[in-house]
Amino acid sequence: MVKVVDTIERVTLKLPKPVAAYFRKAFPHGQRSRFVEECILSHKHQAEIEKMEKELQKVGKSRQ
Repeated sequence: MVKVVDTIERVTLKLPKPVAAYFRKAFPHGQRSRFVEECILSHKHQAEIEKMEKELQKVGKSRQ
């Protein structure tokens, strides 16, 4: 069995100062990356769902 490990890449976020202060306060060190990752993956999943729905609508219109 091969175990796949994703590499970690550092990304810089540019946020307004009050938002950055809240982000640091609300999410302690170590939890920030996990939170951002979950948000991005959720957004990706939602975008894929919307794309599929649009494709199904096109197919449905062409079958009528």
